[in-house]
Amino acid sequence: MNRVFTNIILVLSLLIVIGTIVPLLNNVTISNDENYISSINISSTLNDSGIKKDDGNKWKVGYLESESFIIFTETLVAIIRGFQELGWIEDSPQLNTILKHDDSRIIWNWLSSNDVSPYLEFDSSSFYNLKETDSTHIIQKYNAHNDLDFIIVMGTAAGNLLSNNLKNTNIFVFAASNAVSSGIIDSVEDSGKDNVWAHMDEYRFNRQISAFYDMFKFKKLGVVYEDSDIARIYSAINELESLSKEKNFTIIKQHVTEPLTSEEFLAYYENLKTAYEYLSQNVDAMYITIASIDSQRLPELLKPFYEKNIPVLSQLGSSEVENGALITVSVMDTINVGRFGAHTIVKSLQGVNLRDLDQSYQSTPKITLNSHVAKKINYKLPFELVIVIDEVY
Repeated sequence: MNRVFTNIILVLSLLIVIGTIVPLLNNVTISNDENYISSINISSTLNDSGIKKDDGNKWKVGYLESESFIIFTETLVAIIRGFQELGWIEDSPQLNTILKHDDSRIIWNWLSSNDVSPYLEFDSSSFYNLKETDSTHIIQKYNAHNDLDFIIVMGTAAGNLLSNNLKNTNIFVFAASNAVSSGIIDSVEDSGKDNVWAHMDEYRFNRQISAFYDMFKFKKLGVVYEDSDIARIYSAINELESLSKEKNFTIIKQHVTEPLTSEEFLAYYENLKTAYEYLSQNVDAMYITIASIDSQRLPELLKPFYEKNIPVLSQLGSSEVENGALITVSVMDTINVGRFGAHTIVKSLQGVNLRDLDQSYQSTPKITLNSHVAKKINYKLPFELVIVIDEVY
């Protein structure tokens, strides 16, 4: 009943903001397909009582992230929340405050400086960021630091590095675009390595891109990404190319090299601006893939698309919609992935082999719209889409 009431209010609000609804969409397969949504309250059905190591000590934890990225921080926070729900981390006002921070290092430093768990020890010297520390140094340190019981790993690059270079410490990989195609694990069913586990939602970007196509029926879709193997993976280019053949649309590509240092960002944004201006002249929809873009720069970057009434779709999620993209179908349900991850880690500490643990968990999609952008590009929402939108900026 609350959901119905919320939808009614949302419909009325959008009608006021955007105007008359035109039935442009006949069948949106976004919200109610039980194969598409599999979010469950994992912790409510499991027995995950806390245990210490056989010698009575706590389990020592390390952390590696590919770079500073909001999804990595949100996933780390969700894992901590998952441990809280399972009783492995104690609740406190101070912890709840620090978990609102958007910097993983600050959160980790606080966890390692405070006695937050009777079972887990967050090691202060075992936090690394690949953009800040040489990968060879990280591997040397982790191999020398052989008292770590497991490492929480965020991102494709970090997962690939440890999966292929660390043999004696268990690693749990999260927020990798596709852990199979990037070589982190062998398959969804079996990681192929005794010390490696990686979360997989193997069809999430297929679902997202298909949903975008169902909404807009574009003929020419613009995309900008770095021309490298790793960028093709986290930008979901393989999935995009496969669906372009199935749905019969053309991908118009532009390549821009990702910045490695702060000095390279000026040239990066200039190249990005040039690519966007070109695409605005040649496409009828734009797909912003995951990249090093500060979302607060989007209003300026996306001006050419606004002027041409071209919808801009975000792969990343709500932060880009808030700052100028028209819409996203978010497939990164960090809250439930965190629960799934915390439960998985606990099971491994209780003695289950990593290769026997389920790696697949499909996130619940969330549709987010920027109503100001919709009005700016004269986009009239179909009723079928309005009633399933979860969040409006």
